[in-house]
Amino acid sequence: MSLLQITKSILVISIIAGAMGLVRFGIVGYESYLWLNWNLFLALLPLLFVWLLRGKHGKILGYIYFIGWLFFLPNAPYLITDFIHLADVGPKTMLWYDGLMIFVYSLVGIAVWLVTTRSIKKHFNIKNWFVPVIGLLTGFGIYLGRYIRFNTWDIISKPSDILETLFDIVIHPGNHEPVLMMTITFAAVLSGLYFAVYRYQTNETTKD
Repeated sequence: MSLLQITKSILVISIIAGAMGLVRFGIVGYESYLWLNWNLFLALLPLLFVWLLRGKHGKILGYIYFIGWLFFLPNAPYLITDFIHLADVGPKTMLWYDGLMIFVYSLVGIAVWLVTTRSIKKHFNIKNWFVPVIGLLTGFGIYLGRYIRFNTWDIISKPSDILETLFDIVIHPGNHEPVLMMTITFAAVLSGLYFAVYRYQTNETTKD
């Protein structure tokens, strides 16, 4: 399946997720999950950077697209962590619907991570070690977003705060639970999914 076909499928699932969010708002009208659509938009940005990378450009611009992909990538599987809101957002009669809806949003995030990581790996002809390394960086980025509440653009607007936090995590990891478990678990799950999906595609020259 080509990247174009996969992108179309991801966009269809995204539309389904957004439609479910609108239906929920129409039924309940309060305590809504409409903000999930902003998270969905951020989750799709790595896919945009991959498409930009595949276009005609110079080497420097290509590396800029790669950095953009890397910085925004944690936003994709970050959608999985939105399940924590099931404990707070009501009503309980919609709990089944909310769980299914967040699951659909999460599918988009997982698909974007898998597809874009595969595309970047093939584009730069990187070996398999790249996948778990990106998994670790992703898991750590998700921790920074969910628990420290950093946003991707804080890299530009609050670089000193990020550096200070990173330094403190390295020196006092025990004060930043669950940074280690979250980073390692996300890396293991995402890497496992990657190799489960692509294990039979051994020919790296296959058109994507």
